[in-house]
Amino acid sequence: MKMIGEELETFFAPAARLSKEDVTQVSEELREEFLLPWFDAVPVSILVLNEHRQIVFSNNTFNELTEKQLEEIIGMRPGEALDCVHSNLVEAGCGCSSFCNTCGAANAIIKSMGGENDCQDCRLIRLVNDAEAPLDLQVFTKPVTFRDQQFVFLFAMDVSHELRLRYLNNTFYHGLINASGGLNTLTQMMEEDNENNPLFPLLATSSKRILRDVIFHNDLSAGEEGRLGAIKTSFNLPDFIDKLVEEECEIRNVQPLVVERKYECGDIHTDKRILGHVIRCMLVNALESLQDKCDVITLSAVTGESGRTVLTIENCGEIPENIAKHIFKRYISTKSPERGLGTYVIKLFTERYLDGNAEFSSQDGRTTFSIRLPK
Repeated sequence: MKMIGEELETFFAPAARLSKEDVTQVSEELREEFLLPWFDAVPVSILVLNEHRQIVFSNNTFNELTEKQLEEIIGMRPGEALDCVHSNLVEAGCGCSSFCNTCGAANAIIKSMGGENDCQDCRLIRLVNDAEAPLDLQVFTKPVTFRDQQFVFLFAMDVSHELRLRYLNNTFYHGLINASGGLNTLTQMMEEDNENNPLFPLLATSSKRILRDVIFHNDLSAGEEGRLGAIKTSFNLPDFIDKLVEEECEIRNVQPLVVERKYECGDIHTDKRILGHVIRCMLVNALESLQDKCDVITLSAVTGESGRTVLTIENCGEIPENIAKHIFKRYISTKSPERGLGTYVIKLFTERYLDGNAEFSSQDGRTTFSIRLPK
């Protein structure tokens, strides 16, 4: 059989693969097995991979997910068939980029090629109709020997909806319970001492926090479903940011001075509420990463000659490499497995609804998140 791609650079799994003609021949031999057509009746994606991680069989469920014909899929690797954004970063394809060593599917396949069953979560970013779309899969793999050849059976369940609901509910109710608890405590204290007027501003703050959390999660749900409408108005950006910083620092009981602000901008024309969600997520990430050795966060907003406004928040500390490779995906966090919507929200709202783009870097002991907004 003819091997191709052996000379290509890879950062994880072997690059070599069989030629399209040879893979097609194996695929046609497999299709003669009377059991394989039964897999088309299964509502779960099923693949059979050769020892080079190429697809030699895929059932109808997987074909419909990829929106490709079986003839086109044969010979591809799973990420290539699913249009994973990392599958074309290097010429060698799926499994060979520097991002692939943290891919659940790639690791499960390699483990089964070594003779073991495996089950892992795979969080993909796909390119669908020129737009990025998340896909969360639970992948099961099993090694199989057939006609003296080694194959891997792969079963993939789409758990995107289940995970999204679970994490949204956990995050929403966590914030709602905390805010409601604070509101209840303040109310009890006011009942004991009706003349203690300074409690009233605190009560108002707690009420605003509840409303803010409810609006945020409602907008996130609408934003993911494409139902969120952006209403653009003009307002003074420095004043808007200062208010957000004051509110967030008050909630977290830290001095606003920990956020060092630098402005070279004035008014901006965008959706005020959606931008508020984005800035708040950036700010919360930075505030939660505060360490004793670094007690200052740098926030800057600059409008350049092109008219684009760049808003940047920088804090001390680096994001671990295995986490950094998945930044802007859902449920990725350095803090807890029950967290991880912040950076995802930053990218979703900025790029889909504010017509901007989101970036980050983490090196030399510093982490920076930036958004660029149009004129």
